[in-house]
Amino acid sequence: MQTYKIIFKLATPVSFIDIPTFDGILSYAFAREKLKGQGFAQKLNITKEELLDFSEMPIVMHEKGYFMASRMFWDETKAVEHTQRWRKRWANQHDEIADFGKQIRKVRINAGEFKSYDMPLRVVAIDKVWFYFQSESMQEVNRLVRKWIYFLGKKRSQGYGEISFFNIEKADFDFSKMFRPIPAESFEIDLQKFEKIEIRYCAWKPPYWLPENFAQCVV
Repeated sequence: MQTYKIIFKLATPVSFIDIPTFDGILSYAFAREKLKGQGFAQKLNITKEELLDFSEMPIVMHEKGYFMASRMFWDETKAVEHTQRWRKRWANQHDEIADFGKQIRKVRINAGEFKSYDMPLRVVAIDKVWFYFQSESMQEVNRLVRKWIYFLGKKRSQGYGEISFFNIEKADFDFSKMFRPIPAESFEIDLQKFEKIEIRYCAWKPPYWLPENFAQCVV
């Protein structure tokens, strides 16, 4: 089984809360490919018939059900972290062009679809990030990423996490270390050996927004 390192050069700072995992990123490309360019609908009551089989992704899956794909790594000594603002506001000066048809509606900026936001956004300025993964079809991973992945992290529509280019190379990586969220019940390594480890309720396999994919995980 071959281990690879995929390195992304970033043209803009990246925003994230939970550290991304490579299988999560690749699952987006995999879904777009399977659905012929359409996005994978995020809905809590999705049926099993609608759910894609992500086990077919071209990265190795552990017998416990999680992918052999790491979280995101970067050089923390070169990273500059700061806070930006995510804002959404109703432009009152353009009220006259709002067309609600025959329905009389009131624009409410404190609730509903026109609610205004001024939210803090964690942003990290880093020149490159990388992930490790195992695969028997690196060429297919390369193709999916090249075709569908242009940004990393949150608020991509606002320009954060833009990828300037990427490359994949063979690598050595110790997958016996803590490298991604793993369900605690599946974690067989002695936790006393780890200085920095915690148990957190989070998603551990794609789709990462699906409630049934959340569990108490070692992270």
